[in-house]
Amino acid sequence: MTESPQETYEIELQNASFQWQLGQGQLHFFGLPAVLFWLNPSMLDMLQPFASEVGTPLFRLLIAERASRGTDSDYHAMVTTLGSTFEEGFLAWGRAVSAAGWGAFELHHYDTQRREATVVVRNPWELQMQQGQAQQWGCPFLQGKLIGIFSHALGITCWADEEFIDVEGQPAVRFHLRASATTITGEMARLREQRIRHEQQHLAAEIQRVAQQLQEAQQEQVRIQEQALQTQAALIAELSTPLIPITDHVVMMPLIGHMDSQRAQRVIDTLLQGISQQQAAFAILDITGLPIVDTGVANILLQAAQAVQLLGTTMIITGIRPEVAQTLVGLGADLGKIITLSSLQSGIAYALRQTS
Repeated sequence: MTESPQETYEIELQNASFQWQLGQGQLHFFGLPAVLFWLNPSMLDMLQPFASEVGTPLFRLLIAERASRGTDSDYHAMVTTLGSTFEEGFLAWGRAVSAAGWGAFELHHYDTQRREATVVVRNPWELQMQQGQAQQWGCPFLQGKLIGIFSHALGITCWADEEFIDVEGQPAVRFHLRASATTITGEMARLREQRIRHEQQHLAAEIQRVAQQLQEAQQEQVRIQEQALQTQAALIAELSTPLIPITDHVVMMPLIGHMDSQRAQRVIDTLLQGISQQQAAFAILDITGLPIVDTGVANILLQAAQAVQLLGTTMIITGIRPEVAQTLVGLGADLGKIITLSSLQSGIAYALRQTS
């Protein structure tokens, strides 16, 4: 059976008290619960993802703002228990926290009249933690702590400019403390507003990009629809005015449905083109499928016949009903060179006899 360890160990180093309660697994620093972590990897692994997620500028301000809290108590201890002057108390405080691994504090300059000071920290824990890392964020914890302390000491709002230096081969940071209207919370608000504006601009650009893509897609859809309608219309037009070769010298076109000026022009164009290609001697135009043959349609038929005759082809119009005959006669047209028959069969038979 092993001997039970001593429950409590206590030591004081440079006015800093450390107490270990081994049975409870607790450590106290200055009477407050504390914990020891390795700077790298433990502390680095906790802080680095946070810095990467929110970005270095905002990360620095968040750390500095938290570090500045409670500095009124630090300042009070410096001027009451740690020294007879602020300078003595600050250096005593620096020696105490250096025992906890914060770094070695030096007060190089302190001027209450000009309200400025210079503090150098050798081997600051934050720089040691980030040594060799690609992402660097400086010493925001120490910066925030010093901003808070010296704002109380000088009785004004302070800012700490950060400068990284080398002291006898050791990494160090120099803080120039000065009066400033700049505050940590003000900088945080400014940075957040800047990020919001950037995000809004990015969102607006993304909305514009998506809207442009949508507009282009709609335009493409309209183009495809128009092309489909044109193709459909052309197909319908072709099917509505087919030119059918009966023999090498006889062609026939049946007209079905209503006739308007556009369709009439297609009829004439298709008829003339087909006659020219086929070298047809006879062209049969069957109007059996036309429900109405008024004066307008009759004029179209006559125009087609006249155009066909100019090519040296004989026009045969079939499907002539009594009312159609009356309409043609009423127009006073010369039908002498146009052969009119009552049925398509008779028209085909006539053309075949003439070409046989």
